[in-house]
Amino acid sequence: MDPKLRAMLPLFAAVFIDLFSFGLMYPVIIIVFHQPAIEALYPPGTRSIYLMLAFSLFPFGMFFGAALLGDLSDAFGRRRTLLISMAGLAAAYVLMFVGVQTLDLNWLLAGRLLSGLMAGTSPIAQAAMMDRSTDEDRGTNMSHVVLVNCLALVSGPAAGGILAHWDLRAPLLFAVVMCGGAFAWIHHGMVATHTSRQALRLTWSRPFEVFLHAWRHQTIRNLAAAFFLFQFGFAIYYVYILVRMTNRYGVTPAVLGLFSAVIGVGFVVGSTALFAEVKRRGMRDAAVAMVGLLACGGLILLAAAPVGAAEQWVFAFLCACANTLAFIGLLALISAAAGADEQGWALGIGSAMTALSFFLSGLFASVLALISLPLLIALGGILVLAGALPLRSAMRQARAAPIVTEPLG
Repeated sequence: MDPKLRAMLPLFAAVFIDLFSFGLMYPVIIIVFHQPAIEALYPPGTRSIYLMLAFSLFPFGMFFGAALLGDLSDAFGRRRTLLISMAGLAAAYVLMFVGVQTLDLNWLLAGRLLSGLMAGTSPIAQAAMMDRSTDEDRGTNMSHVVLVNCLALVSGPAAGGILAHWDLRAPLLFAVVMCGGAFAWIHHGMVATHTSRQALRLTWSRPFEVFLHAWRHQTIRNLAAAFFLFQFGFAIYYVYILVRMTNRYGVTPAVLGLFSAVIGVGFVVGSTALFAEVKRRGMRDAAVAMVGLLACGGLILLAAAPVGAAEQWVFAFLCACANTLAFIGLLALISAAAGADEQGWALGIGSAMTALSFFLSGLFASVLALISLPLLIALGGILVLAGALPLRSAMRQARAAPIVTEPLG
């Protein structure tokens, strides 16, 4: 193996665990809340509130955690921040293990919040990789990152469902072992540490500054609105199609994990083969984003219809494929609309809005007794389709006038 690639393996591990831990827990949470022991201990209204929190606390923590980890990275360096993050993730899964073992959902919720705060290590690990890259191998190293992301998106939900089918505590123990292994690997590995140190400055307002700055740019404002509607609608589908597969079709934990993995496979196919094909045909980023929005929203509406379980597997795969077209196209447009010195901020819009979207989608769990799952999933499809409206406005503005940007801060 290339020595440079071997030296970066600890960083790849950090990137992998970041996304793996995100997908791992969604099947597990749904299975936990359908356990007879939980249903006996908690009345329906209380369970709905706890389910809402279980879904929303992770993205809530992630929304602020990205800024927190960034501040820690500036003060302590990337290597130490990655170690703090891996230790924090391990502690979070220990808390969730205690919650499952004792049937006390408060421990589970505490672990979800802590895991969200400690998530978002991928940008730090990727930055450390870029520190070690030359101009010649930077593209190759980023392609390795994409591959690791795809593997995590597929394996995380599958591992969560399959291990939970055997024992509900197994996915949590597995995650603790992974975090411990990554911690040791990063600690002993040659992780980049050459960064300028700054005084520790914990600024919780940083995520909101991203939104305020986006609002000042007319075209980026519309693109950000399109991205938010798209991510919010898809987050509703991603979370509640799993609930519907359990309630309506009665799938086992293992099958639920495999269903989630099919969505991950759709992400992989969409971001590689499908995206390459539409670009080969000469489609511009705006057209790619528009096709992705319309296809993704339409497929979510089909998933809300009274169809069989087999059709849901097909819709899930195709919806994930279309999702990647909209995701890549919209981020490319946001990046192109920003100034050359604002790329970090511009791409940060995607992370902040994704976290906010999953947080808001989790809140709907508290009203599942009042709104049917098909109607909720249909709402997700409508929101994705609605994202096409601000996208069209942004494209008209981009053709009519150049972008005027203002410095962040």
